[in-house]
Amino acid sequence: MKAALQTGLRKLELIEMERPEAIPGTVVLKVANIGICGSDLNPYRTFSGRSGFPMGHELSGVVVAVGEGVTNTLLGRRVTVDMVLGTACGKCAFCKRGYALHCQAREFPFGGGFAEFVRTKAVGVFPLPDAVDDQLGAIVEPVAVGVHAARRMGIGPGMTGVIVGAGTIGLSALAAALDAGSEKVYVVAKHDVQAKAALKMGAAGVLSLDLPTAAGEINQVTDGLGADYAIETVGGSADTLDFSCKLVRHLGMLSVLGAFDHGFRGLEIVEAHVRELTIHLPNCYSAIDGKHDFEVAIDLLARKGDVLRTMITHELDLAEIDEAFRIAADKSANSIKVQVRA
Repeated sequence: MKAALQTGLRKLELIEMERPEAIPGTVVLKVANIGICGSDLNPYRTFSGRSGFPMGHELSGVVVAVGEGVTNTLLGRRVTVDMVLGTACGKCAFCKRGYALHCQAREFPFGGGFAEFVRTKAVGVFPLPDAVDDQLGAIVEPVAVGVHAARRMGIGPGMTGVIVGAGTIGLSALAAALDAGSEKVYVVAKHDVQAKAALKMGAAGVLSLDLPTAAGEINQVTDGLGADYAIETVGGSADTLDFSCKLVRHLGMLSVLGAFDHGFRGLEIVEAHVRELTIHLPNCYSAIDGKHDFEVAIDLLARKGDVLRTMITHELDLAEIDEAFRIAADKSANSIKVQVRA
């Protein structure tokens, strides 16, 4: 099969690899669409060696083979995959409680989705309804990240929120918060393409990148109280966490979805403490009250897919993988979510 491997700093190449075979408890998918995530871009920007297997975990595809112990009814089904669940042991204390992210004995059936075929444990496979096509199926994973945050926070009707950052995760959090019943959700966006997408997806407005101005704007629409919650989705080394805290009312909530650099110190804790903010640190997705975040995300996409498709700005073929990563890494290209067709 054809697969894309990183072969140097900011360089990917298409090579021939052996196609994975189904082993007990697993399925093999023919990949349809695969999205480029920030966690894929990090090694692309920083790693100068050669990877041993394909990256990629935001995917849709068709089940073409099943291993021993897996029902044949999955054959031919269009699906998406929770790679976290699909590599978990299923036996440790965390797996038994539905928290596959914290698995103590993770197993890796085969690399990622930037390839024609991928193998995963059947337990991580989620069938897609007809209303969720291959493009939308490949954004179930990032949408599930936003869903997880909204569910962990308990976002509900009547609330006013702020999403800081309007990349794929920020827009997914926006969609999830609105679907959870939030009355108004404002967005802080760095790039024009992100701001336009946020408004198209239902944001009540776009706040300034300047903190005093943004605080004034959110106070104006909340009678001086501040937002009920903020969700930070940028990470890195910027001061966006402190920025987010200062937009939230006393006794409000803050959720951190951005992946911050090691050693990050960009939070003035005193003000958050004085306000008695509840700080949530959701990571990826899981089962909550017996229902997996992927299930909620798929339902959301089935109902509002035409709106959420706004975040998909580019789609290229697997043969163009190097160009796809270049576009995804270059915000001047007006990219939000770049997908690859396998």
